[in-house]
Amino acid sequence: MNCNFLKLLPGFGSVSVPAASSSREMPRSIKQLLAETLEDLSKENLDKFVFQLLDRRQEPQVRRCRVEGKSRLEIVDVLVSTFTEDQAVHVTDEILRSIGCNQQAEKLFQIKHIILHTQVQLEMPPKTAKKILSNKLEDLSTENFKKFRNELVDRKDGVKMSQVEDKDYMKVSEVMINVYTERKALKVAEEILREIRCQQDADELVEEAKTAGLCSAADGSSDEEHFVDRHRDELIQRVTAVPPILDKLLKAKVIQNETYDEIMLLRPSQAQMRRLYGDVQGAGRSAKDIFLQILKEQQRFLIDDLMKK
Repeated sequence: MNCNFLKLLPGFGSVSVPAASSSREMPRSIKQLLAETLEDLSKENLDKFVFQLLDRRQEPQVRRCRVEGKSRLEIVDVLVSTFTEDQAVHVTDEILRSIGCNQQAEKLFQIKHIILHTQVQLEMPPKTAKKILSNKLEDLSTENFKKFRNELVDRKDGVKMSQVEDKDYMKVSEVMINVYTERKALKVAEEILREIRCQQDADELVEEAKTAGLCSAADGSSDEEHFVDRHRDELIQRVTAVPPILDKLLKAKVIQNETYDEIMLLRPSQAQMRRLYGDVQGAGRSAKDIFLQILKEQQRFLIDDLMKK
């Protein structure tokens, strides 16, 4: 590893970098970094690592059958597919420290920053919408990719089950680009990712779309009007069960307790929705995304009807 390069990074000028093997090149990807980190562990420490991984109580959890008796590379695949690459590094760092492998944890964290810094500095041509979409679908777990395909068909706005059933991420991406425009396909993908609770994947998709000069539904600079703004009047008139929506907005910290209490005192439901709109508008586009997600959960048929317009 080039220690002088590390000193160029903010906050790393005085960091002592663990020496890397002279016969090993610095890893060029997060996945390779994770593989080499586990490779450096003794058999005893690897067993401790697997034990702690299975003992995690936070979601998502890893099943015993996926890692017990598996190779280091197979464990890395499980880490990356269960979490995102970035989150897999955090989980690995956390477990390494818990089993006393602090030097490996420090090395992991430091090299991760070098890799990310190097990737940012590389002057690569912008990715196409198809590439962005296929990469993100490839990152999904098998379960979430299946959910994605089902939600895509359930939208009933162009994609048929016969086009995506049992198809891989490349084919699904191709179908979406053909059925929608490139920008519309990214927007649809983002909406579905949020609907199946893959929020981080949706955020990463948006950032990549921005970098490539493509617009996504959550891009604050997009000229496209947000769904909840476009259908404001109809939502105010047709949403009658407001309290469950308020409960979820409060839990998501889009509104505060005081606002919640004030809206609950209003009558009828149209007055509650008008007041709620004022608070959501003031909280910005991310709040509107959360508001829309809750509406999809609470008012599924109404939202489906409005999406067809």
